[in-house]
Amino acid sequence: MDPVAIAGSWAESIAAGRSRIHVAVLGELVIGYAGVGPERDQAAPPATGELYALFVHPSRWDTGAGRALTDAACADLRAAGCTTVQLWVLEANTRARRFYSRYGFTETADRTHSSLNDLPEIRLRASL
Repeated sequence: MDPVAIAGSWAESIAAGRSRIHVAVLGELVIGYAGVGPERDQAAPPATGELYALFVHPSRWDTGAGRALTDAACADLRAAGCTTVQLWVLEANTRARRFYSRYGFTETADRTHSSLNDLPEIRLRASL
């Protein structure tokens, strides 16, 4: 992953009004972020938002930062009128899948492959 390219992509999407980002900080250190916006799948039901990304630095796992970011992301989508949130997670990322399951996300039948190394992904969904 190229951090400069990722940051540029987020900056472009935010400036265009396609997404919003929430950041977790500890002092002056950014320890995580969550990006949200409208569901990119045109076939998605109305009032569906998407959690595009959730990242917490591994040194800050199990501190509540992931839950706080997910709370902020879901509140943002509710405020935007969404009643459902969807996300894609790598099939092999069992830690993330457990986290999302505890949060209330359920697995759908939808599958794809990520743009990063063509790895299998699963779509998850939760009511807001």
